Amino acid sequence: MSKFGIIRCPAGAIQFILEGEAGLFLEPDRHGTSREGVGMPSETLISLHAGTARLRVAAGIGGSIVDWLVDGLPVLRPPSASDLAECNPRLLGSYPLVPYQNRIAGGAFSWAGRDHQLPHNFGDKPYAIHGVGWQRAWQVASAADDEAILALDHDPAMHSGWPFRFRANQRFRLSPGSLEVTTSVENTDCLPWPAGLGHHPYFPRTRQTTLQFDAEAVWLSGADEMPTGRVPVPDRWNCRTARPVCDLRVDHCFAGWRQPARIHWPEQRRSLDISADPAFGHLIVFVPEGRDYFCVEPVTHMSDAIHWLDRRDDTGLKLLAPGEKLEGTIQFDLLPA
Repeated sequence: MSKFGIIRCPAGAIQFILEGEAGLFLEPDRHGTSREGVGMPSETLISLHAGTARLRVAAGIGGSIVDWLVDGLPVLRPPSASDLAECNPRLLGSYPLVPYQNRIAGGAFSWAGRDHQLPHNFGDKPYAIHGVGWQRAWQVASAADDEAILALDHDPAMHSGWPFRFRANQRFRLSPGSLEVTTSVENTDCLPWPAGLGHHPYFPRTRQTTLQFDAEAVWLSGADEMPTGRVPVPDRWNCRTARPVCDLRVDHCFAGWRQPARIHWPEQRRSLDISADPAFGHLIVFVPEGRDYFCVEPVTHMSDAIHWLDRRDDTGLKLLAPGEKLEGTIQFDLLPA
């Protein structure tokens, strides 16, 4: 059987750190009572094993991957004990993006003749971001030695963040040299609505780390961090041949990426290939300046896609009819150099 542990999180809201700023997340229910969307007083920590690989998953902290180690070396950015104690998904290895990924301008949109306002869930930023899955506690549906399934039911009558009912699942399947993450969202409401998926992995970054991937185009962003237009990938972000991650300054969505994307850690003599089902037609690459991590995120749609539906037919956002499900798998394969 898989191993379980207990995480004890601070009572009250989750305190998280933005880029040099402090932010506070409180998820109120519809009755105005503040409650912890994640970070409950005690939560289950699942530990999966396959050969020399270990994966830990925190159902109660946004259904997040805590860490992934192979031969004792981290494949995802490892959190410190204090990071884990903060119960903040953004300090862990990866977290789910559901039922949409990245930003929605103003946290507002209109659908089926109604206006919807989402909470601004990223400090003082004037938008909603990454859906609601990362700020909610998930249930453990099943767990074995090398596989775990988490579930999340969302009802807008009980929880803020998204105006439509849905059920989401995550399945983590570990093998000695690979990890499969399958995510799904099912429309359990009575009307169609637009949906998306993704995962937000953080990878260790050294001066030697390189990144290689190819893409048809990239979405440029304005000062408000929202997309302004799709253009061919400029030279400064072209990673068709492997480039040192430390030379990149990017936080953009790439469209039509050709799989796999490859990360190489020369000092460890190993690489990681990232591939995904066709539904994940976009790739977010985020390389923050001066940090020891970077992100390569397979996602189904562009940022702020809901505001581009009337302008483009290639946003990647999926219209789900009642009872319909969007599902896809992201595959991480560790390779010797």
